[in-house]
Amino acid sequence: MRRFIEKSFIILFCLYNTYKMNLKGDLVFYFLIGLIVSSALDLFNSKGIKTLIYFIFLMLCFYDHIFIYYLPLILYNMYFDFSVYAFLVIILIFNEFSLLNLFVSLLSIYFSITSKKFEEFLKTNQIVRDELKEDTIYLKKYNKQLKIDREKNIHIAILTERNRIARELHDSIGHAISSSILQVEALKVISNENVLDSLNLLQSTLDNGMDDIRKSIHNLYNESLDLESRIQALFSEIPTIDSTLIYTLGKGLPYDLKFDILSIIKEAITNCVKHSNATELKIHLLNQPKFYSIIIKDNGSKFNKNNTLSNKGIGLLSMEEIASKYKGILNYSFNNGFKIHITLMKG
Repeated sequence: MRRFIEKSFIILFCLYNTYKMNLKGDLVFYFLIGLIVSSALDLFNSKGIKTLIYFIFLMLCFYDHIFIYYLPLILYNMYFDFSVYAFLVIILIFNEFSLLNLFVSLLSIYFSITSKKFEEFLKTNQIVRDELKEDTIYLKKYNKQLKIDREKNIHIAILTERNRIARELHDSIGHAISSSILQVEALKVISNENVLDSLNLLQSTLDNGMDDIRKSIHNLYNESLDLESRIQALFSEIPTIDSTLIYTLGKGLPYDLKFDILSIIKEAITNCVKHSNATELKIHLLNQPKFYSIIIKDNGSKFNKNNTLSNKGIGLLSMEEIASKYKGILNYSFNNGFKIHITLMKG
């Protein structure tokens, strides 16, 4: 827009100067030629084509000196392409000298200089803006990863403490009860029939207690994250959405895998609530022979694909990183809602 205004101002001066210096000439012809050459210089980006156009116009100036009065219009583009070397062309003005033409030529170059600096300033600002936007995206991703790592570290700390308690139970109470059971066995050998029933009852009680302790210790060691229960708990936080879970993963998943799957589900639920008008959400967690399959689908209808991907970009990127971690694949589609399909390879 700035170029258009400045060139319009310059071409009016050129037209006036041509009229003033050549009252009997065909002003329309020179005006159209000057306008066509100027427009062609704006239209083409190739340096070679532009150089050819400049050469043709300069030949026209030697052929007919009236074209010199449109030289200021061409100088505007010439400074953009050749910088200070454009001043050398001003010598042509002296073949058909006009003080006004010289003034307009210098004014044209001045406009070109300020416009070039302004465009460079805008380009620099655009680069800075893009860098800031990119840094913001990375910061969001970094903060999100920090949050996930913190939550994971809390779970690990809890597990460590549970394991410590389990070991203490095993080493202290477990050994004490085992010793008591052995002592009861010894007493049974030397006891008469009157106390034998009581000793049997005591032994049975100790055996049951020992079994309970073994079960508790086993649970403390192995129960790290009940994935199915946690997902159901997340569903309870979105009562306005009819949520369904189909779970066939079983109980023997490693803690890290369960934590990563839970992160994917959390992100999917957050996106569904924030970026969709969905009323239904279905999640399938399936155990396949060679891989685990995660399918998440909602029935949202009011979304723009570009905006949705832009808003969900960081979430999808996190899911893709988790899929890559397990040598898997992430796919998503917009078909009667938003659908995500993730495969996580076993082994």
